Amino acid sequence: MRTKILVLIVAVLLGLMAAFVAVRYIEDARATIEAEDQPVEILVAQQDLPAGLSSEELLDEEYLALVEVPRRFVADGAVSSLAVIEGKLLTVPLTKGEQVTASRFSFPTEAGLSFAVPEDYVAVSVPNSADRGVAGLVRPGDSVVVYATFEPEGGLEEAVTRLVLRKARVLAVGADTTSFSSSTSEEEDSNTGTLAGAGSAASANSDVPSTMTLALSPADAETLVFAQEEGTIWFALLGPGTTEVPTTPGQQFPGVIE
Repeated sequence: MRTKILVLIVAVLLGLMAAFVAVRYIEDARATIEAEDQPVEILVAQQDLPAGLSSEELLDEEYLALVEVPRRFVADGAVSSLAVIEGKLLTVPLTKGEQVTASRFSFPTEAGLSFAVPEDYVAVSVPNSADRGVAGLVRPGDSVVVYATFEPEGGLEEAVTRLVLRKARVLAVGADTTSFSSSTSEEEDSNTGTLAGAGSAASANSDVPSTMTLALSPADAETLVFAQEEGTIWFALLGPGTTEVPTTPGQQFPGVIE
């Protein structure tokens, strides 16, 4: 009789333990399911995007948007903040509706120059110098205007200076493909009270890279090469807010001094 009672007690205890384990399992499973169903904001491509676009272009053109997705459907490495891809290039194409992942992006110095060349454009390098290249202050990512002076055999009276390229994006200066904003420090110098980046830029001017590489359409590339071969070219730096440069008639002697 006593043995049966003990067996019954053990059975009851085992049953209670099994019930407790089952309840905990169900609660944990419910919590996991609820967590996986929690919406998470991630960046999603709004259209098909080719490789080579910069994070700035993706943001400016609103090619990416934050979308809420259940956690269970979030891809590994999905990006939820633009800060993660800031200063980087898209190195693998994205399709419309695809989640943006960090592995699709690389810094320009890691990706290679070809990824910085827009679709249907080419990269062309031309000689650069301090006097014709804005004192060496142009950096990759900047936009420039290109002027050219042509002086035929007739001399000064037949010479002309014209704006030949109204806006061209700089891909590289020398072998440097790193933008000015990402390569300079914004820590303040305790002695001078100036930004450290300003000093580093000034010191860099003493050794101006000998070439500047621009992203151009094939037609503009022909214009630039012709201007370089048959004339003398000058670069002018555009401000970040400049979207269009007006066409000008050019200058000739003696009109330039009238």
